[in-house]
Amino acid sequence: MISVSCGYENGKQIRKTRSFTPPRGLSPKREREVVESFAAEFELSVKGGAVDNHEKVTFKRFYYDYFCKNHLGDLKPKTRSGYEIIAESILIPYFGNMLLGNITSLTICQWLSSMKRCDGRPGELSRTTKAIRKRTLSAILGKAYEWNFINENPCERVKVHGYSQPAVQALQIEDVMKIIKKLPEYPDLRARLFFIMDIELGLRLGEIAGLEWRDVCWDSKMLIIQRTSQYLPGEGMVEGTPKSQSSNRVIPIPDSLIKLLQEYRTWQNQEINRLGELYIGKIGEEGRLFTTAEGKPIYDSTFRSWLNKILTFCEVPHVTVHGLRHTFASLSIASGADARSVAAVLGHSSPSLVMNTYANPQDAAKKKVISTIDSILNPDPS
Repeated sequence: MISVSCGYENGKQIRKTRSFTPPRGLSPKREREVVESFAAEFELSVKGGAVDNHEKVTFKRFYYDYFCKNHLGDLKPKTRSGYEIIAESILIPYFGNMLLGNITSLTICQWLSSMKRCDGRPGELSRTTKAIRKRTLSAILGKAYEWNFINENPCERVKVHGYSQPAVQALQIEDVMKIIKKLPEYPDLRARLFFIMDIELGLRLGEIAGLEWRDVCWDSKMLIIQRTSQYLPGEGMVEGTPKSQSSNRVIPIPDSLIKLLQEYRTWQNQEINRLGELYIGKIGEEGRLFTTAEGKPIYDSTFRSWLNKILTFCEVPHVTVHGLRHTFASLSIASGADARSVAAVLGHSSPSLVMNTYANPQDAAKKKVISTIDSILNPDPS
């Protein structure tokens, strides 16, 4: 039994105790060393306040008084907003009044099992949704562990079960070519440019929304990715930095896209001149590529609407905006591009992540694999 004095309160000595059993088979000398080491760590944690916090701090208090004040502000706006939404709508109602030290792996398993859909649709929550919520909980409890409020992060012992959402779908090359052929007939030039830029450059939605004309290097035919624009609940469209260091990048622009960009800029300038003082957005090099008619930043939902209308117009299967990025990666790899170069264009630091996540095999590439094996197993007699 290890006992540490915490001073006096109302004339009564306050002590914290902890039992410890050293591993079996140690020599007497080694056993004493292990016990003394544990005792020293326990005394440090007690006098540093860890045990006291472990016993008295609830999840709700830790989140608001410690996590929000000392960590939340360091996160990117989109990540911070996601944490706040999940913490306040999902985690606080369930864990809020629990003491940090009483949140165990079993508690978390019971929480995951109790999750129900709140949108009125049938079926259980997907494993992806559960994993996102658990990841947020783990981030909070991870800080509690890092700051010595608890002895471990119980989330690390928990696996998320449930049905998996379908993988992000990519367009097949036949569908892409059908769109490219029919796209010039589509009346909305802004939507056409958005589609071409996304499928030819593999940009993230926030990266497209944040593009300004100064990011287009006309002479070198390069596009600089250095900012994002994303919707945050309660704040509207917020400008931020790219997702990671590798996401700050320069991407070559093909001649066909340069031509379309020039055509689009001429059209945009004509619209700005026509509106005059009614146009409230920035103009010139600091102007955004994609804005509303009056110059405001475009919401994520508008880009999604543009994509859905184009896919319907071209009569091809529907994919998400991220599905266009997925299509870019799968077409690149199917054409023989190396994973490291594709990762650099996409803004990923890991080529393996590209291969595992984005390389959705094209049907033509799969047929080529089977044809190659067949030619080996069944060589032409001639």
